Amino acid sequence: MSKKAASLPPIIEIRKLRKRFGGTEVLRGIDLRVYPSEVVCLIGPSGSGKSTLLRCINVLETYDEGEVRVNGELMGYEEVFGRDRRRASPARLRESRRDLGMVFQQFNLWPHMSAQDNVTEALVSVRGKSRAQAEALGTAMLEKVGLADKLDSYPANLSGGQQQRVAIARALAMEPSIMLFDEPTSALDPELVGDVLEVMRSLAAEGMTMVVVTHEMGFAAEVADRVYFLEGGQVVEEGPPAELFNAPKSPRLGAFLSGWNRRNA
Repeated sequence: MSKKAASLPPIIEIRKLRKRFGGTEVLRGIDLRVYPSEVVCLIGPSGSGKSTLLRCINVLETYDEGEVRVNGELMGYEEVFGRDRRRASPARLRESRRDLGMVFQQFNLWPHMSAQDNVTEALVSVRGKSRAQAEALGTAMLEKVGLADKLDSYPANLSGGQQQRVAIARALAMEPSIMLFDEPTSALDPELVGDVLEVMRSLAAEGMTMVVVTHEMGFAAEVADRVYFLEGGQVVEEGPPAELFNAPKSPRLGAFLSGWNRRNA
């Protein structure tokens, strides 16, 4: 547990989480906690279950066993007194996701909408804000990610890094208390990665709770309070980045980091 988490209950708590796709079990009893204002990074080889775990937090993937709680609320299911739990209704799911913002590998912007409209559309259609309120908030969020001069630009006229920052602004505009990032720089050219990571550093400095699936080990070492290393759908090691990166306990994490160091030498 990091210093930020001292004496605070977890804002995300995952217990014995299992997820199957057909006959393949991709999450095999995951336990994980995230405390308010923490940055937790999920690292590991491709196929280790990192993105599936992230998607189970906001129930974009329905998990099979165990539980995910956000602010104490069970995600994806409703608890029925005297009976087994049942799947949550669509309305209950929408309500339980209000505290969660999600940024994906792909930007998922509407190509026929400007940057500002991409950010404001959900504020009007989902949150019920007036157009003026939505535009004021959308402008503020685009300014926050360094795109004040791109309000009227369409995705086709933005770089990949700028499109990803619009996607971050869109998530922030919904005023979540937790941000989930699924490899937000993996689809970017190397020279565009820095601007996106700088926005994420700023959010961390402001105290935003963040769970980040990433292959950017430098970012994880610099910004994360704790790191979870996953392989084969299980947590192999967990702890502060200085501890994991400088003195890995498991041979598998040591080998993973050695491979990363060789590629980036």
